[in-house]
Formats: sequence, C-alpha cells, structure tokens
Amino acid sequence: MIYLHKILPVFVSPLFIVLALMVAGLVLRRRAWVITGVCLLLIISLPIVSESLQWIRQHKLERLSPADVPSSEAIVVLGQGMSWVRTKNGFVPDWGDPDRFFAGVELIATNKAEQLVFTGGKLPWDDSNQTEGEVLKDYAQTMQVPAAKILVTEPVQNTEDEARAVRKLLGSGAKRIILVTSAFHMRRAQWLFEQMDFEVFPYPVDVSGQTVDVNWQSFLPKPWAIAKVDTLAREAIGLLYYQLTHLISLPAAIHE
Repeated sequence: MIYLHKILPVFVSPLFIVLALMVAGLVLRRRAWVITGVCLLLIISLPIVSESLQWIRQHKLERLSPADVPSSEAIVVLGQGMSWVRTKNGFVPDWGDPDRFFAGVELIATNKAEQLVFTGGKLPWDDSNQTEGEVLKDYAQTMQVPAAKILVTEPVQNTEDEARAVRKLLGSGAKRIILVTSAFHMRRAQWLFEQMDFEVFPYPVDVSGQTVDVNWQSFLPKPWAIAKVDTLAREAIGLLYYQLTHLISLPAAIHE
C-alpha cells in the first residue's frame, strides 16, 4: 500500500501534468497542448506563485514557544522522513531537518506533558533495522530526557499510520496532545489525529509563508519554486484523499 501512496500522487502533481501535456501534444501534434504545458511550467516555476500558494496554506500558522502551549497529556512528534547513509561502520541516520525533534525535546523539558511520543517511521526500502522513533529516543536521552518519559510507536509508513499508532500506544483514554510537525504538513496531520478522537493543539515548526515578499526576482523562474508547488500540491491532494475516503466510509459505518 505504501508504494501506491508514494506513486499515485505523482500522476496528479503539477510537474507530471506539465510533462503529460507536452508529451501528448508532441505525439498527437497538438500545438495548443504543448504551449499550455510550457505556460503551466513557467507559472509553477515563478517564486511569486509558489510563495503565494504557501501563504494561502500557512499564513494562519505561527511559530510558537513553550510558553504559548497549554499542558497536555502527550507531546507527539511526527516523523520527518529520516534517511540512512552507508559508512564503513554501517548505516547512520541523516536527519535532513531536526526542527521537529528539537521542538519536542524543548516542550518536554518545560513540562508541557508527561510523555514525549516519537513515531516509528520505517519504510520498506530503509536500510537500517531501527525505526526513526528509536533513533530519536536515543538522541533525546543524550539531552537529559528521562527514558521513562519517552514512548515510540510501532513501525509506521505514513501520517495515517502515525495517527492510528499513537492512539493505540496512548490508549482510548488519552485526549489532549500537542502535535509537532512542519507547518506545510500540519493541516493534514491535525485532521487525521482529530479523526482518532484527539484534542489537538498544533505546534508547527519550519514555519514560513507569513508574508509574500515581492521583488523583481519573484518573476524569474526558479527550480526551488517548482519543488515548493509540488510539495504544497501533494499535501492538498493528501488531505482531500483522506477526507473523501472518510466520507465514503461513513455510510458503511452508520449501517454496521
């Protein structure tokens, strides 16, 4: 199933649509399709477009400090997609972006909850025997977080798995959690955890997009703008997918 979750979004991503239009236009000799593809590629490569889309999705989120956070039953830190690098001494983790981890450690250090939960992210193609959560637990202990306060879920592969695994780990009685993840990912993650009957206090990190800075470079094509549009599109598509599947499953659940 994880392979489908990774592959299917590609077919509705902006870049794939651009390529499909251009290839189909060349093969079928439809000049209008090729021109449409080129224009769409130009549009999604403009920083003014990617920054505006990011503002629409994230401007209501702000970077908080522990003083802004109410006490809860658990702090839940979602996986960041840790990768593994081969060395002469075996595989070592490559963090990519540690903001989620540091935010979780800071919150537990300021006694915002009794438990710090890391999710056990592990994809089928990962080279290590450890899950991401197990790695983060080890690092948290080196930062003086007591082992008794740290929980790690069973292995998970996506955000929906994380929500289900956290509910299973904390039990049906747990309600209030502080959810730590990147700002671009928060809407989808919060919705999924709320479906698991959690009261979620969002604690976003990697916060950007509070303003749209416009200058002459905003209208020059940039490769990173395409990547940002693709990420935002994936998040929107992912949230829509889960909401639709939830709606479809409701009638069946009502008649059980």
